Amino acid sequence: MPLAWMVNAVWVAITAVIIVTLFSRLLKTKLPLGLIGSAILTVVLGQGLIIWFYNPNVPILSTIQRNIWLALAFFMALSTTLRAIKWLLLELLVMRRSVKIPPFLLDILEWFVLLLVVLLTIRLVFGVELTGLLITSTVASAIIGLALQDTLGNLISGISLQVEAPFSADDWVEIDGIEGIIVRQNWRTLTLLTREDHRVMLTNSTVAKSKIINYSRPTNSQIQTVYLTLSESYSPNLVKQTLMEAVLGLDDVRLHPRLRSHVVSMQDGCVTYGLSYWLEDYSDKVIARDKVLTRAWFSLHRVGIAIPDPTGNYRVTVVPEDEAQRKRETQQTNLFNEMQSLHWLDVLTETQLQQLAKRTAVATYTTGEQLVKQGEAGDSLFIITRGSVSVYVRAADGRSIYANQLSSGDFFGEMSLLTGEARAASIRANEETDVIIIDKEAFATVLAQDPTILERFVTALERRQEGISQSLQQDSALRRQEMENGRDAFIQRIRRYLRVP
Repeated sequence: MPLAWMVNAVWVAITAVIIVTLFSRLLKTKLPLGLIGSAILTVVLGQGLIIWFYNPNVPILSTIQRNIWLALAFFMALSTTLRAIKWLLLELLVMRRSVKIPPFLLDILEWFVLLLVVLLTIRLVFGVELTGLLITSTVASAIIGLALQDTLGNLISGISLQVEAPFSADDWVEIDGIEGIIVRQNWRTLTLLTREDHRVMLTNSTVAKSKIINYSRPTNSQIQTVYLTLSESYSPNLVKQTLMEAVLGLDDVRLHPRLRSHVVSMQDGCVTYGLSYWLEDYSDKVIARDKVLTRAWFSLHRVGIAIPDPTGNYRVTVVPEDEAQRKRETQQTNLFNEMQSLHWLDVLTETQLQQLAKRTAVATYTTGEQLVKQGEAGDSLFIITRGSVSVYVRAADGRSIYANQLSSGDFFGEMSLLTGEARAASIRANEETDVIIIDKEAFATVLAQDPTILERFVTALERRQEGISQSLQQDSALRRQEMENGRDAFIQRIRRYLRVP
């Protein structure tokens, strides 16, 4: 091999690296460390050989030794040049122009060029005839081809997948029943990262033969549906409305505009319901499903809808005839004890409290669930017995602003109970929260028996408001009403609304 070949190859490699460096500066990106190391090694090896060959003090090498060193320097220069070209193609076309060029195709092309140069060097420099070598290696090539059949199949499958591009890196997919995010694809395998942080490697041939579901295309928004099977004794309209109201309070879940809640099937005395919603980020699938099903459970139980045992393994137990009455009496006793511990209800006698307890309801709300919404109509008072809630008011620009926090023993919604006014604020549960709900009818029944309770009750509410400082939620609504219309006028307004003498 003439020394000029090696010198020219080194200069070409140096020129390629200089061009790539300039482009990296313009594109504001970094050169790969492999390319930098290859360029340094090429320059050092080439310059060292030139000095060595022209140094009279160094023993003269034989022709074969000289050609081996020159070929080595030439291959290093060629490899550096090919690396620079590949980096330019990937950076300019794939990264900047989004042109779909499979990276491992460039690797294959690089190997092919290097192999071709090796064969030509063996023929031209060392004078070895390749014809005999190729004929002799025919049988070996057949054996190697059979041994590499699966590998070649994976290679071809990988090329076809890259050309069709049914997915790309960071896409959420389901392949061969395995769900995960695509981490990497090379000439032989595809690597998925599952939700459990397991790395699953699938061969390209397996991927090409499998059904591929891409959850990131055409957009990240996907429709998800959860299914619940309930007894046919419940009204489908009640169930569907309850399920929809459960999801409407979630900030990061939107109901599908047409599917929403729907009946899926009816059989064996059961009705299966579907609840469809939009999922904006598929990585949140499990979290969103948990939120939807949790809300559905609480909402269904609040309206008295039980979820049956899906296994069908029912136990036969003897229930006394008065079991329902006993449960109701126990619940009323517990309610009475809870209400008796509230100092602002001291204006009511034990008999009146017991009557009120018979007509009140209890409900449990889960974390983040909305108890009332600002601006909605209401006629009930909520008393917190366990947990805590946050109070939010709507600003002029429509934003929801945190105003206060209420905990066990606090109440809200008294203006809606007494006058029927719209809710003054939105209330959300900070944790699993139990509340007692006193509605208009229950309170009016007690007032009808003793109208003098009303004035004492209003006075107690005023004292309670001063003690707990309702901040923006109530804005001292009772005191403001008093100043505007006078106390007597305000009480008369309550009487007319509750229809008590």
